[in-house]
Amino acid sequence: MHNLLLAEIAVDTDSHVTIWGVSLIALAATIAIRVAWASRRGDTDLRTIIGKAMAGAWIAPALAIVAAIAFQSGSSLTPRQAPETDYEARSTNTRVVIDGHNWTRQTLVENDETGRPILRTPIASTPHSTVDDARREALDLAARRLKYEVERVYGRAGDWELPGELLKNQRFITDEITTTRPYKLSALAPSSDMFHCVVRLEVSAASRNWAARHWKQRVGTSRLKTIATITALLCLLVITTHLYLRLDVASAGAHRGKLQLAALAAVAASGLAASTILSA
Repeated sequence: MHNLLLAEIAVDTDSHVTIWGVSLIALAATIAIRVAWASRRGDTDLRTIIGKAMAGAWIAPALAIVAAIAFQSGSSLTPRQAPETDYEARSTNTRVVIDGHNWTRQTLVENDETGRPILRTPIASTPHSTVDDARREALDLAARRLKYEVERVYGRAGDWELPGELLKNQRFITDEITTTRPYKLSALAPSSDMFHCVVRLEVSAASRNWAARHWKQRVGTSRLKTIATITALLCLLVITTHLYLRLDVASAGAHRGKLQLAALAAVAASGLAASTILSA
């Protein structure tokens, strides 16, 4: 069901892109016909109409600028499906079992007061030379594990981070311990004690909802900014086209070249500003 929902979202996004493209082409054709019709003087042969339509030739590079901005922002609007396997950090996560701490051995499944499952899973860091580095990596791996739970529901669109230290502050890290083990850096080097940090993460409805708020705040804000930027760029294109036609008709085409240059410069400057905003 989840995969089907993501597929439908992707199809809807593709259809919106297609509608935008067709709309822009229709706009360009309408402008060309409008210019040719307004400036014709009883001569309706094909060659003359095409020549008159060249008055709106600036619209082609303007549309290319808008299309480039829309293409640039497409990746942040299209959800990408989460991996079918477990979270990406699992393959690199080393299982560290510490004597006297049975919670490091396996994942426990409990039920909360409403009967919903709560997973308490141990997550260990790789060997590190300092305690702080080992602890930081363990918390980051726990955050990536919780991120995976959110992305299974909302998709992977957008670039968002979930600070591992916040998990500790929110008490979703229920246990934490650091130990040392001998580790050989190379075949020729002697063994030296390296630090491993093991934390136990609570994966529950509460922790998922908490992480989802970070997703919505970061990705939702980014998507709103993207949609607002593209909408503003399209509105500017329509306004520029309207002003160009009004001035061109009022001047009887005497300053057509200058107006085309001014219109294209305005759209190009707006496209540059929009690209800078989207890439920030």
